[in-house]
Amino acid sequence: MADVVLQTKEQIRVSKTSTTGKSKFALLGFILSWIVLGAILTLVPTSQGLTAGGRAALAVMGWATMIWLTEGLPLAISGLGIPLLLILTGASGKMPEAFSGYTQDVTFLILGCFILAAVMQTTGLDRRIALGIVSKVKPTAGSVLKGLIGAHLIMAVLVPATNARGAVFLPIVQGLNNLFEKEGEGARARKLFTMVGIGFASLASGVMLLHSHMSNVIIAQTINQALKKDVITWGTWAWMNWPLLGVLVIIYYWTNWVMKTKNIEVPGGIEEIKRQKKELSKMTFTDYVVLICFSLAILLWATQTIHHLSMAIVTLGVVMVLFIPGLTTLSWKKVQSNTIFGTWLLLCGSLSLVSAFEKTGVDKWIATHLVGLAPAWGWVGVCIFICLVVQISRLGIVSNVAAVTLLAPVVAAMAPMLGLNTVAFTMLVLNVDSYAFVLPISVTACLIAYGTEEFSFGEFVKVGAPITLMVILYMVFVMAPWYAVTGYPIWVPIK
Repeated sequence: MADVVLQTKEQIRVSKTSTTGKSKFALLGFILSWIVLGAILTLVPTSQGLTAGGRAALAVMGWATMIWLTEGLPLAISGLGIPLLLILTGASGKMPEAFSGYTQDVTFLILGCFILAAVMQTTGLDRRIALGIVSKVKPTAGSVLKGLIGAHLIMAVLVPATNARGAVFLPIVQGLNNLFEKEGEGARARKLFTMVGIGFASLASGVMLLHSHMSNVIIAQTINQALKKDVITWGTWAWMNWPLLGVLVIIYYWTNWVMKTKNIEVPGGIEEIKRQKKELSKMTFTDYVVLICFSLAILLWATQTIHHLSMAIVTLGVVMVLFIPGLTTLSWKKVQSNTIFGTWLLLCGSLSLVSAFEKTGVDKWIATHLVGLAPAWGWVGVCIFICLVVQISRLGIVSNVAAVTLLAPVVAAMAPMLGLNTVAFTMLVLNVDSYAFVLPISVTACLIAYGTEEFSFGEFVKVGAPITLMVILYMVFVMAPWYAVTGYPIWVPIK
């Protein structure tokens, strides 16, 4: 008993020490962010390419980068702070302009999707669907992994947030892991399920559909702003990116080969998953209504060119239907508590910064300097080089949304300077960031997986870094030709 008490006290002491250390680091980051802001405003000279407004937008980017790198503020608060600083520094003139990211159609699409995802979580449909898919596979590690990846693909349609999907699969994967020993074959299977089931698949499953990953929204909005028209819609994005399903196949075979896990038997079969599934209650009328409404939303998103209703209007309309009195038993208080408003605020602030970059011309100013570094190796060599540079430059940023926010306007501005197609080049380079698996701290979902302590830092790098490299090559040699088929050859600039 005394040993237990001593162990508990030690855990509390370590927890307090960790929290204190993190708090001090955050405070240091908060202070540094303002130093960076002030330094850029006072020390960086203006020029013909960099106006005073552009310098101010650049300073706000520097502030945001430091905040995101050090967690100097909660990400949601940084989303509110960006437009505020755009006004105070002179990067934007008035409130509507500074908060433009909060008033775009796409932001209300995502808000509606977040509410729908919260509805799924409140009713338990997300977990029900995931367990239903995984429970039907054969009792081998390879088959279970297929089930997890398949479940992630379904969840990507229903739960439009990478971290939320990782959270859904965390208890499922932990339940699977409990079936295996912590040594030998069992240890390898545990590492496989944790890396892929919580980390890799959460991100890789969300790239195909516009609403399934916040980075997709930023990329699409950046392209549309650069071309001054709505080139990328929900249907366009799906059509252009569905071949990325091939990356999931690569991830499956690569991870099984490296970990040597494909034929490892699951001890006791798949009973743990089936047990978790049996614990769920039967589907209710409300569950069926939610599924029907979600299916209707997806159908209307895909047929936008026919009915001409924006995705935002469709999504918010479906949300209203779900809360018609007497139709369902949904409680707004419960749904509200599960809605990730913080991520939405971050997204809106990020889009405001992207807009400020485009309006002040700072994106073109940065792009001009970076273009000079690109080698004269043709479009293939340039794309590989830029993808590698982008992945190296964003290693310290945990948030995928934050990384894409900083990079999107610059990459889009580089395309015409390099003589490349804006749509294809921007999508190719930035989509790679959804497979930023070089370090376990590069994206939040992988950080969640790393937090389970099932694998080491080095083991993750050994498995994840080659995936990122393979994705870069896949983008250049598979996706670029496909983009040409869809009407956007990367070697033909848009005029």
